[in-house]
Amino acid sequence: MRGLASKGEQGGAKRVVRSVCGGCHNCCPINVEVEGNRVVRVSGVPGDPRTGGAICSKGQASPQIAHDPRRLMYPVRRVGERGEGKWKRVSWDDALAELAGKIKEAVAEDGPWSVSFIRGQAPGWGFTYDMTQRLAHCVGTEVGMGASECFVPRAIMEGMTYGGMPSSDYDNADLLIFWGKQPAFSVAPSLRKIYDARDRGAKIVCIDPLHFHLAATADQVLQPEPGTDLALMLAMLYVIVERGLWDAAFVDSYTNDPGLKRLSAHLRGDNENSVAYTPQWAEQISGVSAAQIEALAVEYATTPRAGIVSGHGLEGRVNVAQTTRALCILRAITGHLDRAGCDVFSPKSPDRNPDFTLISRVVPGFGPKGPVKMFHVPPYCPEECKWPLLFGGQGLMPTPDVYRMMHEGKTKVAIFQGANIMVTQPQPAVTRAAMAKVGFIAVIDPYLCETAELADLVLPAATYLERTEPEWFKSDVWLPILTYRQKCVTVGEALPDTQIMIRLGRALGFTEEFPTEDIRYYIDLDLQPSGRRPARGKPQRHCLRAGRAREVPHGGLPLARRQGEHLERGARGTRLCPAAQLDGAEREPARATAAGRALPQRFVHRPQRPHVRARAAPHHPLAARDAARALPVAQQRLGARAGYREGRAGGGQQPARQDPREGRAHHRHQAGLALRSRGLGRCQLQRAGYRRRALPHIQPGQLHHVPGPRGQDRPCRPARRREELGDAVRIPL
Repeated sequence: MRGLASKGEQGGAKRVVRSVCGGCHNCCPINVEVEGNRVVRVSGVPGDPRTGGAICSKGQASPQIAHDPRRLMYPVRRVGERGEGKWKRVSWDDALAELAGKIKEAVAEDGPWSVSFIRGQAPGWGFTYDMTQRLAHCVGTEVGMGASECFVPRAIMEGMTYGGMPSSDYDNADLLIFWGKQPAFSVAPSLRKIYDARDRGAKIVCIDPLHFHLAATADQVLQPEPGTDLALMLAMLYVIVERGLWDAAFVDSYTNDPGLKRLSAHLRGDNENSVAYTPQWAEQISGVSAAQIEALAVEYATTPRAGIVSGHGLEGRVNVAQTTRALCILRAITGHLDRAGCDVFSPKSPDRNPDFTLISRVVPGFGPKGPVKMFHVPPYCPEECKWPLLFGGQGLMPTPDVYRMMHEGKTKVAIFQGANIMVTQPQPAVTRAAMAKVGFIAVIDPYLCETAELADLVLPAATYLERTEPEWFKSDVWLPILTYRQKCVTVGEALPDTQIMIRLGRALGFTEEFPTEDIRYYIDLDLQPSGRRPARGKPQRHCLRAGRAREVPHGGLPLARRQGEHLERGARGTRLCPAAQLDGAEREPARATAAGRALPQRFVHRPQRPHVRARAAPHHPLAARDAARALPVAQQRLGARAGYREGRAGGGQQPARQDPREGRAHHRHQAGLALRSRGLGRCQLQRAGYRRRALPHIQPGQLHHVPGPRGQDRPCRPARRREELGDAVRIPL
């Protein structure tokens, strides 16, 4: 089943194939050295405008990924009980025929929404997503899973505030603020541009609870408590507005609050908390001193070329929407939008065929008015979707809805595409119970992963070195460049996700929608409006538009219908207030459901009550807490932090107390030190000086020290056992 070598893998002529890395969403161009049918080396492309020829460790590991002997090499069917691990090898034709039969049976008996296509991050969100949507719409359903965990909440709020997601202009910025962003982990090749900017004289500011990697070389580091970024932003807005440092020309011309009368009143205390969002107030909550907050606010507002680079560190909690709105307002009132050296708007994708994903199959009478950018989002809210804002961001059924449908037994057939939810989602027991209610499960994955072990049919997916497809999705620097990934090798019987969608569509009888198995046909059809046909030409990058910032009149941005707003028009029906608030919790969905009635929980695993509260739904038995109730806890923790620092400075022995920085580490394992915060892996933390060790004699939350590099001590906590976490990360069902 595993380790099956392809014929002709050894030996053969050497060649270099220009392709695109798929180790993450940055899609960096690479040169792939191939000998016979085996990848021997992967390197960056010298002179590339994004990477400058750099490549990270994930890209360098591409040969190991493609030729991993643990991979699944051919389709298998379950022959024992689910989870028993008994499989039988089957042919592709038999596997697809069986899956197509199950889908037809489910549609005939329970309707198209009994079939669920569930995607993960691995296949990517460009052309492969378009192909999955095309098949799902042929069936009459939507693709699911995602939208609520990362990226999309920020994308929705930024898009509804000023029409898009800008990217910082590293080449011309004089001040770069990395807020909840660790480029060393997520966009390593962009470090070249970041450090080039620093060498040019730009100031680097890092805002993150953890102090390592980029923070180690930054000019200034602020370490707020996790989940308190919103308070920090509100205080910065307060300073900028009170000192008159905002860009009046832009605000008066392009926002819905000329003169900032409404925002000023909100910041001064005319809000539901009746609190003035001063730096002193934010200090009590975030732990960042008022002087630092004021200084950063003044510097950001008075630096003409300044940008804020936000990351997933702002997400994974219920106040991400309001936090993003506060970030948008910071950019808007200072005029740091679409100026050279600031946060610049650029095309996120080429113009694409609006009919490619066959939206008219789910929205009768749909008539597109122009090309599609970024995502093909059907202009409706599916009946089973209870979170319309999330669906509108990416055209994905939100995760709570997918779980609810599985738990209620509405999902009869589930096709998992690169989605290992038994690992990526909290509470595996809840996930396992939901999957047990699905009649037939098929998994498309390169491995027999934890989710695949519970499947009825597993189809081997090709890695990015075995696929041919265009790429435009980038998450570091959104240069308007279209690249082309080329197939380099064939490993076993694995097929690309796109090819599996084509063959499954044909097996379902959709031969008009999938007339050929030639992938070039679908690439040309999708990119038709852009005029680009990379599949027919040389595999070079194609520039969509000159990648330079444009100065706009009055430091503003010519948005249609004054879209630089604080959201209340764009969020019609969701009862969002006109400015960001302390509590920051998203309001109820448009239609109340069992999933929507659950009280939101933060993903910080604190034993105490969190500082920034979550708003309870009005019909929930827990009433909404006033912000003042959280203040004593914040003051107590602030005092503990001060005592900790004094004790360290004095060199005395530390008493047993709760770590003032407790909560910055996410404890996920039952034994040993395995920290998880803002996407940090165990091996990365070990390289930073943390050591994994079992410490059963220390109580959860108690401070201890482990040796760091060069003899430095680092404060750490032992892991808490799963039962001690309780319902902190419970999925509402």
